[in-house]
Amino acid sequence: MLKHARRRDGGFSIIELMVTLTLISFLLVLGVPAFGKWTADGHVRAAAEALTNAIRLTQSMAVAQGRTGLFALTADTSPVYNSTPSGTGSNWIGEINPLSGSDETAATLPLILKSTEGTQHSVSISGPALICFSSVGRQTSLAATQTSLSTACTTGADDTHPTTYTVSKTGATRTFNVLVYLGGRVRMCDAAKTLSSSNPDGC
Repeated sequence: MLKHARRRDGGFSIIELMVTLTLISFLLVLGVPAFGKWTADGHVRAAAEALTNAIRLTQSMAVAQGRTGLFALTADTSPVYNSTPSGTGSNWIGEINPLSGSDETAATLPLILKSTEGTQHSVSISGPALICFSSVGRQTSLAATQTSLSTACTTGADDTHPTTYTVSKTGATRTFNVLVYLGGRVRMCDAAKTLSSSNPDGC
């Protein structure tokens, strides 16, 4: 009488399960650092894009209202109209400068914008504490006594020396710059690349 081979029940054996879990753990260990760097790079890019857009909005509002626009970095975690400008602040504000000789004050004028984007993404930003845009959208210099934030606005010497903001983060492999030219052009670029026809996103 022939005996049929006993069929194996479905499922994994303990050894197969242990081997599978070991392989998955090994792959996760390899992938976690790369994923962490990819995430950090994404935070840097997102913050740099938000910074670029905020500067452009401040500039466009200055032009639209025919006034002087102020864009300031600040370390305040809850930015307001009189936040102290800081060249290493991760947050920012945009506002219209009150007209001299009028009864306007910064408190009576609405903010163009305020943002805690840098803090949210845990990035570091360095650059001028305050830049100013004229009513035609160009960067302009003002003394500290001429701005509602009691901080001077300075500009680059010419369009070949733009004002530069640098956005970085610990653990990220990429750093982005936001360049603000004297004539008013604003662009974001990859600090690791040199601007050329093959690297249009370079600095």
